[in-house]
Amino acid sequence: MEGTFISPVDGTNLFYETRGSGPAITLCDGVFCDGHIWRYFTPAFERHHTIIHWHYPGHGRSSLPPSGGAVGPERLADDAAAIVAHVGCERALFIGHSLGVQVALEVWRRHRYSVLGLVLTCGSPGHLVETFHDRKTFSYVLPFLDAATWLIPRAVSSLWRHLPTKALLYASMATREVNGRLIQASDLLEYFTRLTHMDFALGVRMIEAAGRHDASPYLREIDVPVLVFGGQEDRFTPPSRSAQLAGPIEGAELLIVPGATHSLPIEMPELFNLRVRRFGESRIFRIPATTV
Repeated sequence: MEGTFISPVDGTNLFYETRGSGPAITLCDGVFCDGHIWRYFTPAFERHHTIIHWHYPGHGRSSLPPSGGAVGPERLADDAAAIVAHVGCERALFIGHSLGVQVALEVWRRHRYSVLGLVLTCGSPGHLVETFHDRKTFSYVLPFLDAATWLIPRAVSSLWRHLPTKALLYASMATREVNGRLIQASDLLEYFTRLTHMDFALGVRMIEAAGRHDASPYLREIDVPVLVFGGQEDRFTPPSRSAQLAGPIEGAELLIVPGATHSLPIEMPELFNLRVRRFGESRIFRIPATTV
């Protein structure tokens, strides 16, 4: 089922979809993403679960938020919890990827009655711009990108929309930002095509907001089951960040996957799905293994 939902934060028109039936799983994307990372996850789980997925403001089929409106993890968490309630689910397992990790953590902090558990994939507890290649270089570049979106918005938007997607594909493989031996080239090309159709200025604002956000102070308070994934070859959020995320959470399970990068769920979908399934069966939904 597809639908639209009016954000309780600022009235932005948000797109959402639900698939399947059963205990709920809510998916939270990374910035500049509209669900591509879950393309192998949803079909594997929709038979026995209600899969809730939504598009962030300005992403996919959702409207742009008001100029200057909130776009950080806190705001996105409020939207996520509201959509779960809107579709009639009381609680859900929240699965976040990249920026979605911070969003899922904020859902627990602000709306913990909605959270059955957390699966946190290739993310960090905060200060997102400092995790890129485990250096602060990007934090120095980001203000210039922000300035460009204000000073020459049309030129920046045009350049963004005309990025050569095939060149991005080959460059990401050559620089090992993704594992070219594991990922399907067609999957990556589709991601880059979707990427260039999103609003660049909004993405920069969201990255800045994620850079200011930090969930570290309350990680020790998390009282629901948590599974943390990290990619051993992830350069966007190195595995050390996944370890820092899991460490303070009592009972958190940590899995660093050899060979995986930031695209782990589509590089190794069978492993990712199997591990989430076992986590759900044993700690969240108590579903017999033979029924999934």
